[in-house]
This record gives sequence, C-alpha cells and structure tokens, in this order.
Amino acid sequence: MKTSLTYGAAMAVAGAILTLLLYFAGLHESAEKLKSAQWIGIIGAVAIGGFCISLAMREKRAEFPVDEEWGYGSALGMGVLTGMWASLFGLVTAYVYLALLNPDFCDVVFQAQVAGMEEKGMSSAQIERLEPMLRKWMSPIVMTIMQGVMGFIWSIVLSLIIAIFLRQRPAATGASDAPPIL
Repeated sequence: MKTSLTYGAAMAVAGAILTLLLYFAGLHESAEKLKSAQWIGIIGAVAIGGFCISLAMREKRAEFPVDEEWGYGSALGMGVLTGMWASLFGLVTAYVYLALLNPDFCDVVFQAQVAGMEEKGMSSAQIERLEPMLRKWMSPIVMTIMQGVMGFIWSIVLSLIIAIFLRQRPAATGASDAPPIL
C-alpha cells in the first residue's frame, strides 16, 4: 500500500506541475491555444503515468517475497492501485486549479466546444439550445470528477500494458548462470 500511495502521489504532483506549466505558458487562456495544451497534456500525462506506474511495479516486485508468485495479476494490481491513488489526489489538485487558480478555464473549454460545433456546421440556434447542458458539464465540480474518472481509466489501460513487461522477475545473475565446467 505504501508503494502505490507514494507513486500515486508523485503521479498526481507531476500532473499538477504539468498543468501549472501549461497555465503559466499561456496555453489555457484561449480556445485557440487549448488544442495545443490538450496534446501536450495528453502526451505528458501518458509519460508521467507510465513512468510512475512502472516504477511502482518494479519497486513492489523487488520487495515481494521470493518464495511467493509474482505475475501479471500482481503487477496489474499494483498499477491499478497506484492509478487509483493518483486519481484521488488528482481530484484535489484539479478542483483547486479549476475553482481557485484558473476559474476562467471552464469558459475557455466551453468556447472551444462551441468553436468545434461551428466547424462541424451546427447552426447558432442549435448551439444555443445546447448551451445550458454544456454549461452544466463545464462546471469545476463536474470537470474535476470527469478528470478523475478518465485519469483512472487511463491508469488502468497503462497498467494493463506495463504489466505485460513487468510480470516476471528479472533472471538472477551470478554463479548459477555460468555453464557447467566439465
């Protein structure tokens, strides 16, 4: 539990730092810049998540008793648990960002959604009918919950992939690996 908690917290802190870097770089100021921020955020989040989850799996595998079985399920469980902690800590940092630090971000996301609908050829009347529903989805609380759920889902996907590579213990090196002397 301690390993997953540690790396989950590290994952959430690194994600919060990435968000702050995007904010201070000015990529959260307008709908036009938001697309770049989303791509950078996605790539950064996958890199951060993959790195922290793999470190958690490696550490837990090294601590796991040698006489007990370590396999895909053990590695996957550690990854999912790490992702759960990261998502829970991420809920706090996301809400602080959306409600306190950058409360205009919800409006920027709304403007980006409207611009996307206009590009798809929707009329202004259709967009106006959808506006109340979109505004509900663009509140800090709802966006925070959506980020937490999606972050956890992505953590599970990353864990499923990373566990394939970390499901086995590394081969022991030493005298037993030498060929027998005749």
